[in-house]
Amino acid sequence: MASFTMSARTVAPAVSFRAASRGRVSSRARKATHVTAAVKDAAAPGRYEAVFLMKPGVEDSLRAAEVDKLRSMFETGGATEFEVTDRGVVQNAYEIKGFADSHQYMINVQCPRGTVKTVQDALAMPVIGAEEIILRYMFFKE
Repeated sequence: MASFTMSARTVAPAVSFRAASRGRVSSRARKATHVTAAVKDAAAPGRYEAVFLMKPGVEDSLRAAEVDKLRSMFETGGATEFEVTDRGVVQNAYEIKGFADSHQYMINVQCPRGTVKTVQDALAMPVIGAEEIILRYMFFKE
């Protein structure tokens, strides 16, 4: 677990409202508070759960190919665990892109945080010349 360090330094010189509104404030008065914090390592592994909704009428081979593409994206990014649960065709709470039903997949993965961002960016890019199979996706940190 990464450590979290925070330090604060406050300098509060006496400045009148009139001087501040006219821009007559010293550089020391402008820098009233400095706060620094350590940021967690982006390469540290984390556990994530993802839900993917795919079109219901797509062939099994195309769905399997899409899941394999997702697996390869995560493995390229350094995933150590990848588990897929096929939940089958489920009725949506509302229509998504004109579909009342969708084929749901739940994916549990352990990978660096940067990998999830990379996969999300790849999924957000428009598909040109091929059929878009994934209707919606969402990642959760466990």
